[in-house]
Amino acid sequence: MNTAMHIMSIQHQLVLAIGEETDLKKMLYTFLHLAGQCLNTTNNHIFIMQDKQGTPVYQLNNDASIQHFLSFPTRKEGIHTNQSSQLMNLVTDFSEKNIDSEVTQFNSSFYYLFKLGEFGVFIIERKNALSKEIQSALPQVINKLTNSCIASINYHTMVFEIKMRKEVEAQIRYQATHDDLTGLYNRMEVQRCLTKAIQATTVEKKTGYVLSINLMNFKSINDAIGYHVGDKVLRQVADRIKNSTDKETTIAIFNGHEFILIIDHLPANKMKAQLIIGDIIAEIIHTIEHPFELAEGNFSLSCFIGYERFTDNSKTAQDIIKNASIAMYEAFKKSKDKALAYKLIMSEQLNQHIRYTKEIKQALINNDFELHYQPQFDHLYNMIGAEALLRWNHPTRGYESPAVYIPIAEESDLIIEIGNYVLEQACRDIKRLRQRVLPTYFEQISINVSAKQLAKRDFVNNVIAMVNKYQIPASSLKIEITESIMMGNLERSIDGLNTLLKFGVTCAIDDFGTGYSSLAYLKRLPASLLKIDRSFVTDIHLDQSNKAIISMIIQLAKSVNMEVIAEGVETEKEVNCLIELGCYKFQGYYFSRPITFNKLLEYRH
Repeated sequence: MNTAMHIMSIQHQLVLAIGEETDLKKMLYTFLHLAGQCLNTTNNHIFIMQDKQGTPVYQLNNDASIQHFLSFPTRKEGIHTNQSSQLMNLVTDFSEKNIDSEVTQFNSSFYYLFKLGEFGVFIIERKNALSKEIQSALPQVINKLTNSCIASINYHTMVFEIKMRKEVEAQIRYQATHDDLTGLYNRMEVQRCLTKAIQATTVEKKTGYVLSINLMNFKSINDAIGYHVGDKVLRQVADRIKNSTDKETTIAIFNGHEFILIIDHLPANKMKAQLIIGDIIAEIIHTIEHPFELAEGNFSLSCFIGYERFTDNSKTAQDIIKNASIAMYEAFKKSKDKALAYKLIMSEQLNQHIRYTKEIKQALINNDFELHYQPQFDHLYNMIGAEALLRWNHPTRGYESPAVYIPIAEESDLIIEIGNYVLEQACRDIKRLRQRVLPTYFEQISINVSAKQLAKRDFVNNVIAMVNKYQIPASSLKIEITESIMMGNLERSIDGLNTLLKFGVTCAIDDFGTGYSSLAYLKRLPASLLKIDRSFVTDIHLDQSNKAIISMIIQLAKSVNMEVIAEGVETEKEVNCLIELGCYKFQGYYFSRPITFNKLLEYRH
């Protein structure tokens, strides 16, 4: 009876030692410790299945094997150094036999091995043998230990999976709301942030602002140096903006190199809020325009800022961001102020711009454009040529001013399609002109070419193709360019003009003297004619400064073997003054307004 009670006591203590502990190592440590006391062992060992990362598993897979997990020495001698490999050999042999328990003896010690399911082995090490009664009582304890180990492993696997899932979900949420490059909020998240800011501002009676910041000259860094450098600059810009604003400011990157800032919790008083936002904008502009020092070199950027104020929920987040972007675009277009507040008229002008763009596209489809020609004369009043001028005969508004639609066409790149139309129509009209007997003095028709058009890789080939298509002499066509090409790909433009010159198409520089770098680049451009801008011609007989400028232009042209023609000539006094200065070719209302092609044919007769 005493023996039975002793065995039941051992079972009870060992089962209690297993307990409900969820941490596997803690549970096994307690169990091995108590097993040593109850069973008077030398050492107790646990070997269980572990993957390559050392994580316990209870199902065999290609990534797992049975390894030593824990031992609890209960004698001073502990575990001998060479015992580890011996124990591993015992476990390996035992596992291959596929039995539940086994006892073996070597080195004066008894080793009792018990199978822990399919995933582990429990080893009792004793100096003396266990009684058969105790051995027969242990399987119940081992079964409880096996189930508890599985539960613990499952629990930690579940906890680990939940943790990993949460980390993955957090990563997905971060990626969905942030820009990978800068770590700033992205477009979708900034709209959500602004919606919250609008609600908070409305409740708290505060003022908020949205800033739209666009980097100028950034594209040239990507194109000339490489996107890896552009990425470095963008990251530095993001850091600079963060450092120049407080922690409550929401910062996002919007479209490539456009940043959106939400600054709320400003005073309700409009004047006070405006002063604060003015200081913030000034600091942002200053910090962005400070040179960027990189290993690849030093780079400078400028920026334009548009901003919109909000105090309540009368406008949506999308509308406020759109308005700030409109104001930014207006600041860029005017290039007068670095930052502009949004005004309703800006949207009206933009809508008009969009409407005009659509109408220009439709006009190209409907063939509503036509060419008028302004004749050009020499000092003997012989018509020596004509300039082709684009006219838009709108079906409801009549003739539109080129001053309105040409800038819009240039901004939207429709100027390329318009330029192609002008080129082909001019060549077609030259063909018709040459089918008649031309005056001896009539030389050529000139057409205006935009910087964008000239920069196109296929421009030169298009000109040559049109001349060949209509079988006209190349010398009967002249192209007019402005000094704005200096701001584009100058080398490509010069190469293209030289190719055309070899083909026979000559070039004139329009509006000479009103651009920049005129003298520096004049000798490099293969031009045969300078057109003196009308701003210098008007009342030249009364304005000594303009007379001096035109005299200088004429002398300059002679020094580089170019001819000159004066534009905008409107009076006989202007003609006489120009002749005195050495200019013998003219174009203007004094001689003729722009006329249709049919009237040009009649005019010649």
